[in-house]
Amino acid sequence: MVEFAVFGTIVGALGVIYAIYLARWVLRQDPGSEKMQFISQAIATGARAYLFRQYRTLALLLVILAILIAIAIDIPRGTYGLTALGFIVGALGSMLAGYLGMYVTTRSASRVAQAAATSGMGKALLISWRAGAVMGVSLASVALLLISAFYLVFKQMTNEWAVPLVALGFGASLVTLFMRVGGGIYTKAADLGADLVGKIEAGIPEDDPRNPGVIADNVGDNVGDVAGMAADVYESYIVTVTAAIFLAAILGLPAQYIEAIILYATLALLATFVGVNLLKTSGVKNPLSSISVAIYATIALSIILFFAGSFLLGIELWRALALATATSLGAIIAPLVVKITDYYTSYNYSPVRRIAEQAKISPATVIITGYGVGLMSAIPVIAVIAAVLGISYMIGYHAVPVQTFGEYSKYLAGIFGTAMASVGLLVIAGIIITADSYGPVSDNANGVVEMAGLPDNVREVTDVLDSIGNTTKATTKGYAIASAALAALVLFIALIFEIVYAVHKIIPGENIIEIMEKNLGVLQVINPNVLIGAFIGVSLVYFFTSRTLEAVGKTAMEIVEEIRRQFRERPGILEWKEQPDYARVVDIATRRALGEFLIPGLAAIIVPLLTGLVLGWNALAGLIMGAIVAGVPRALLMANAGGAWDNAKKYIELQGLKKTDMHKAAVIGDTVGDPFKDTSGPSLNPLIKVLNTLSVVFAYAIVLANVAIGIYPFGLLPL
Repeated sequence: MVEFAVFGTIVGALGVIYAIYLARWVLRQDPGSEKMQFISQAIATGARAYLFRQYRTLALLLVILAILIAIAIDIPRGTYGLTALGFIVGALGSMLAGYLGMYVTTRSASRVAQAAATSGMGKALLISWRAGAVMGVSLASVALLLISAFYLVFKQMTNEWAVPLVALGFGASLVTLFMRVGGGIYTKAADLGADLVGKIEAGIPEDDPRNPGVIADNVGDNVGDVAGMAADVYESYIVTVTAAIFLAAILGLPAQYIEAIILYATLALLATFVGVNLLKTSGVKNPLSSISVAIYATIALSIILFFAGSFLLGIELWRALALATATSLGAIIAPLVVKITDYYTSYNYSPVRRIAEQAKISPATVIITGYGVGLMSAIPVIAVIAAVLGISYMIGYHAVPVQTFGEYSKYLAGIFGTAMASVGLLVIAGIIITADSYGPVSDNANGVVEMAGLPDNVREVTDVLDSIGNTTKATTKGYAIASAALAALVLFIALIFEIVYAVHKIIPGENIIEIMEKNLGVLQVINPNVLIGAFIGVSLVYFFTSRTLEAVGKTAMEIVEEIRRQFRERPGILEWKEQPDYARVVDIATRRALGEFLIPGLAAIIVPLLTGLVLGWNALAGLIMGAIVAGVPRALLMANAGGAWDNAKKYIELQGLKKTDMHKAAVIGDTVGDPFKDTSGPSLNPLIKVLNTLSVVFAYAIVLANVAIGIYPFGLLPL
């Protein structure tokens, strides 16, 4: 049989080389005037300083957790420290994904602005797109390279290679959680502070260089929207693909089924290489159409390659084509979710226009209507996810040859079908993140144009690119949330079978089917342990949301006071006679973000471990299900409501109504939406996956503890 993992390793390495080529091409472009370079360098310096301080803060926690994993997991299981190694490498990969994206995008803004000034729309669009592609291509390539290489190495070293592979996802998820929370607090506090004092109180334009918060705002775009989103989707990719491989391994499927997962990921990356180069830039009138064509063409090519590659798997052809069909269903989710999100967040459609209309009344009605739109927007996305889960389950039920688990075998075969759909959604992440990372590049370019005082005709070009970037950023949030939902469900099933495996190793004398019957039997709604766990999971989601929203509010308050102080004590700033102290606001945003992000992140580690150890593994399973059921719709609500408020404001601005009461009402709605869509909502994605991956990694230790204190299998409260 062909080792497609070797093919994946090679293509992943080629992708890294291609990303380096794209980065070098972008950085060779004209960076513009000395003033433009100064602004761009100030943003880059602030973003780099924040990320490095964040990484230093995380380093001690990662080392402690790696030691704990080695002691609690590797020593009892005899896995030679591989689980701890996987955890550390996954964490470092997430850090690298965030830094790579930030490095190129912060240095691209002045180049896009200069291209807009000298060459017009086409060249500016190309630079923005290729800067985003550095992130998209490197993210998918590094993820595929790590998964393929670790799979090849781990399976040669131990028969218990599956959990160390999942630990890659745990490390990536944990770092992403902190990056999402910290970056989200930074970006939205800076944005909120700059807008409240600059646009509303002082009446100066967005990105006006007189605003002391303007550099911090642009830094925030990069540490939140670029580094945070890149790490988010990178870890979703790692988590989903490793979870599917883990599931195939514990179900005892032939090796071809594991190789199929890696093959499809590899083929999708090849399609991404093609799609990145399909962007039309010459004579382009609607850049969004060009971007959409590149995305849809990549997805279509990926699906064609899935079916073509199925002929190489060496299994019965009908089964291979069934796998390709399930995987393709997952890929189809992406454009569907993107289109649904676009409908609810774009000013081209009625939901956002209804919000804008409410701005004629008051900020209160803007907020109420936007919240209602956010609630409604979650329904069709969840319906799409549920439909794909159901169809892919039926495909797996009939086509996947699980036989080891008696009467449960068909059920488990269906679950593997849903895992393949999850893989299909994530392996196209490269092109989706290219479009997403394009957004902050164009946003920062618009800021550079404003701060450097370039002519209005240049601003007209970057305004168009920026408005499209806001659309791509909003729609890719929906993609990230959908990926979190699918990945979490696959991991939830993987957790149950890791529990079964742990019991089989710890308690001798029972066969695997008896263990399954005993453990699945206690996972019922009327089990008080499961119900208590579910309420804990829901409470964790609400605690997390509350803490992140309050953190933005407290940080923004300090930034507002600082900007007011500068305007009050140095009136020459507004008269263009004095330079604002940008560094002071950057320091406040950095210090407060790093001070606020630890407690929510630690809660995501401590609460599930305590729940599993004290209440039992079935309470832990309830916690995870509660977090999924509460977290996914809440993330959709917050992300889409925030995007809708943002674009309602932009719709009013397009009608020439800036500085009116209607515009002020919409700006207030937008400021409420900022932490919704860029802090709390997106942070729920990695939270859900941290809960899952942590539970899978520590399942063996949790069962060991449950048996030792006598609460296995029913939990603390007897049935």
